[in-house]
Amino acid sequence: MFLKKIIVVFSIICSPIVWGQSNVDYSLYNYSLNLINPAFAGQKQHTELLVNSKMQWIGIKDAPRTSTFSLNVPFKSGLGIGVSVINDKIFIFNQTNIALDFSYKVKLTDDHDLQFGFKAIGNIYNGDINKIRIEEQNDEFFADAINKFSPNFTLGGAIVHQNYFMHMSINNVLVDNKYEELNNSKNSGRFNTSLGGGYTFIINDNLKLTPSTLVRVEEGTPLSFDLNGTLEINEKHNVGLSYFWNNSIQVNGVASLSNWIKLGYGYRLYTNGLGSEQNGTHEFIALFNMDDIF
Repeated sequence: MFLKKIIVVFSIICSPIVWGQSNVDYSLYNYSLNLINPAFAGQKQHTELLVNSKMQWIGIKDAPRTSTFSLNVPFKSGLGIGVSVINDKIFIFNQTNIALDFSYKVKLTDDHDLQFGFKAIGNIYNGDINKIRIEEQNDEFFADAINKFSPNFTLGGAIVHQNYFMHMSINNVLVDNKYEELNNSKNSGRFNTSLGGGYTFIINDNLKLTPSTLVRVEEGTPLSFDLNGTLEINEKHNVGLSYFWNNSIQVNGVASLSNWIKLGYGYRLYTNGLGSEQNGTHEFIALFNMDDIF
């Protein structure tokens, strides 16, 4: 019984980490904002493929691992489309998130664009709890693996200027059935939204500084927000520093190797209770300009 209780508690605690694609935990999200807000899907001037890999809490066995593929395609008349596949693995749990984004841009003024977005999501959850060895035999809780499919959608909006942007999204509008077996659907009906923005200061002909922030508001959880600063050098390379409130700090950089590829890396150091238990988090990103490749 004791082991069973430990596993149940572990599952409840980790469920927001394992299943929580409503708030994507990327430090490099500013390079592909459609992952957190569909209003940005396909709104760059070129078709772009993003490949992202995140290895969290190095030194802890079965710690979270996240892999992401995201393709954004612009069309005429302000229409943009994005497709993303995100896979999370932690302990015995596995989630694959498949999303299709639609965005539309209209001119507010000569300098301001208003963007709307819709994200259709399909979540596939797997948990091999039946592989856990326990003392009690024929325990129904561990009899079968967890296999769930849950559809959902997210709405987003943004105002974009050459020098600044503001955005807001309402995440996972539908009630998600993923919590039925783990925590008795206590997630039902939670309000979940994200707000963000940034401003670009032109220092000189070679340097631009963009401070930005992202605030996450979810009913039943503490308010969280990020503060980011990115220095752009010669419109090619970026160096950044991020602070995640009561959680961690991160340094990152992205280098433009050619017209068609950018490579980036981020290292996160935790300032909370996990700081002494692991060796940080590594995140890698690659951005491909598909128009220059084909």
